[in-house]
Amino acid sequence: MLGKRLYKTSMLNVFRLVIAALVIFFFNNFYLETFTYENFQLNRRFRILDVIDYHYHYPAEFITFFCLIIIPAVYYGFIRGVRFYEKGFIFNRGLPFLNKAIPYSDIKTYKLLHPKKAISIHANNGDIFVIADNSVERVIAILDQQNIHGDLAQDNYVRLFGNYKKFLMMVVGFTVFIFIFKKLGLFHP
Repeated sequence: MLGKRLYKTSMLNVFRLVIAALVIFFFNNFYLETFTYENFQLNRRFRILDVIDYHYHYPAEFITFFCLIIIPAVYYGFIRGVRFYEKGFIFNRGLPFLNKAIPYSDIKTYKLLHPKKAISIHANNGDIFVIADNSVERVIAILDQQNIHGDLAQDNYVRLFGNYKKFLMMVVGFTVFIFIFKKLGLFHP
């Protein structure tokens, strides 16, 4: 339909680092919480192999951890991305069944949001697609090959993406806040 695949964007390295930190954080919580289970404490052994053996015999907690933490981390960290083809691109909206194919003929213009990390693509029908990649030069080259005009001047959107460190700190802080409330038992009535 859209021809041969030319390029696939990837998640920004900073966000991959945050995802890895969150996975480690929740894995540590999962591992240490195993010691509090009544069936685990019957043997009175607290080695790593004992934790693995416990979850082999009682896999419900591990399956929940795997489905809620590991699968989304791998999908959003490595699989998800915008795929560019010869005649258009497929914009990933978060879940595989929400993807949207956009032919290059439906694109009006693009605008540079961050010098090396993000652009916005404006469609004829008014849709705006924000694409973040570790190097957007490849995306700009593909759009230029399709004779799509763009604006490489920076504007107020740069401030939005320039403050992503504050956003990351908010996400990490909120996660730590929720974890502390959970450990203190303030979520339970």
